[in-house]
Amino acid sequence: MKELFSKIIAFVKKQPRIWLVVSLLLISVFVVAGGGYLLLSRTSFLDFFSRNSSAQEISNVNSSSENGFYRLIDGVAVSDETKINPPLFAVQIENMVDARPLSGVSGASLVYETLAEAGITRLLAVYAADDDVPEIGPVRSARPYFLDWAEEYGALYAHSGGSPEALRLIPQYDIFDLNEFANGRFFWRSKSRYMPHNLYTSVELLNEAFAAKNGEVKIFSSWQFKNEVLAEARPSEEKRAKIYFSTKTYEVGWQYDREANDYLRYQAGVIQQDRDGSEVRAKNIIVQLTDVIVLDDVGRKDIETQGSGDAIVFQDGVRIDGTWRKETRGDRTKFFDATGAEIKFNPGVTWVEVVPIDTEVEF
Repeated sequence: MKELFSKIIAFVKKQPRIWLVVSLLLISVFVVAGGGYLLLSRTSFLDFFSRNSSAQEISNVNSSSENGFYRLIDGVAVSDETKINPPLFAVQIENMVDARPLSGVSGASLVYETLAEAGITRLLAVYAADDDVPEIGPVRSARPYFLDWAEEYGALYAHSGGSPEALRLIPQYDIFDLNEFANGRFFWRSKSRYMPHNLYTSVELLNEAFAAKNGEVKIFSSWQFKNEVLAEARPSEEKRAKIYFSTKTYEVGWQYDREANDYLRYQAGVIQQDRDGSEVRAKNIIVQLTDVIVLDDVGRKDIETQGSGDAIVFQDGVRIDGTWRKETRGDRTKFFDATGAEIKFNPGVTWVEVVPIDTEVEF
């Protein structure tokens, strides 16, 4: 039988037209069989790619989910596969003294903090569509470097106006934009504060905006996540990391809590709480050091978001010195330890503190 099959193949190969037809038939059978499998399993090609990409990225998580499903944005266990990659909303939040206490910061999955003008910091808080955060703000204006971080996730970017350069770049970068100036129905003004420190939104309103704008979920590259360190392996000393952005008003502290294995945020020397009294805590703190250039008399800045540089990660009560890397504007920023291995994070909230290279960081 084997010899007969070999002779048939040899004969077919000597007949170019027949060989072409046979090849095309074999390819067709393969495609139909593969497509039939996907259809029978009720899985579209996009879902198939999304699931396999997700599984590859979160394979390092081995925590308490019964079904083995984890969100890409923060590694938190979810009930089913449909919740792995929900729509994401990136909200520009001011941090001036007049804006404090802020709202909804404790409910974010991920927060970026960096300088705006005159030593004042500003936040970009990222929320998942299935989270319940009824008040977020005060919402303020866009800056160019925040666009690069929002684009990493294809997030709906909520803001109120912006610097001239940011407003110019938003359409050029094709940012999924939600400017309050043109979309006021998805925001509200609080009567308990004066303008411009009184503009708010919510996850519910952002979901409505996402639907109204026919939003699409982006498949992005997840960080790697890990199991938390067991209690007996955690350091006994509860150290506080300090980051000096500018003045005492914008001094940030992250106090390690051994029992909870997380970090409590301090601002200007006092515990930071949201307007509803919720403490601001995080499982991972990343300090990303980069080039920061002052552009004009107003104090607007050019902050380098692409390339590579030094980074410090605080997790499990310890400090990890390493590097960061972001190849292109749309790429996810990744973080690596001193050996070059990608750092694995604890599931939960992460803060990224983006600071000038010469910033003082204590621990």
